[in-house]
Amino acid sequence: MLTTIVTILPVFLIIAAGYGAAKLGVIGDGASRALNRYVIWLALPCLMFEVVATTDWHRLWNPAFVAVSVTGSLAVFVLGLIIGRMRGLSLQDMAVDGLNASYANTAYIGFPLLLLALGPESRPFVAIAATLTLVVIFASAVILIELARSHGRGISRALLFALIGVLKNPVLVSPLFGLIWWWSGIPLPRPAESFFSMLGGSASPAALAAIGMFLAERPILESATNRFSIALTAIKLGIHPAITAYLAWHVFMLPPPVAITAIALAALPTGTGPFMIAEFYARDGKVTAGTVLVSTLLSVLTLAAILSLLRI
Repeated sequence: MLTTIVTILPVFLIIAAGYGAAKLGVIGDGASRALNRYVIWLALPCLMFEVVATTDWHRLWNPAFVAVSVTGSLAVFVLGLIIGRMRGLSLQDMAVDGLNASYANTAYIGFPLLLLALGPESRPFVAIAATLTLVVIFASAVILIELARSHGRGISRALLFALIGVLKNPVLVSPLFGLIWWWSGIPLPRPAESFFSMLGGSASPAALAAIGMFLAERPILESATNRFSIALTAIKLGIHPAITAYLAWHVFMLPPPVAITAIALAALPTGTGPFMIAEFYARDGKVTAGTVLVSTLLSVLTLAAILSLLRI
């Protein structure tokens, strides 16, 4: 386990660096938001486009991996809804709790961590999982929220708003464009390949630093003692990879390397997507911020333990 911790430690050290920079005030106010927008609108879309456009999908596409990822995420999404129901929340806030339990930080932490732990062959599967997280999990929460807000005006309005919201996300649009380019069979020109590689290469460190800055803006003690944040964290870091492992090994019989990748992706902490949704729809974000913070901090140990059990 110690070897695994040493392997993945650089990822969390970059998060710690962003946290320390924000706490020490060496960067200006609003730097977290600006850096996050840089990652979302420039760096990460370039990384996603490059991975999808240059991958041999004839060889790597695996429908069973998609089924495992979607089924496992939806299962814990429902568990998050149940937690919200137990808290006596409205459907809108229940949907946010569903995201808290299921929205893995695939794009920000998944790319650099699995690159260190599993190697470059994991990148296409991370891209698939990141896209699925947006298309299925993110959209499911938006649909539920819009249904609650529509006051009986029908599911078509909720579906429309969810579709518009998802399609406006550059992290989703970029792999779709990458897929179209791959489908064309035209190799990327060398200047374009260098452009996407250089800009996409900045996505991981910038994203990790942005997470650290985000965490620095939240009270750690208050978040760490919130029982609902702890319950949602337990679902995300424990139950999510456990369900995924069962599906991968015993239901869909994935090959070991693909199964390990799916389980590792499910074991990632909660991303900042739920907090963005809570802010956008003016919902209470305290439990959400606490879940992001606690799951990120604890994932240093839980990820190391799970990767060690998988003998990585």
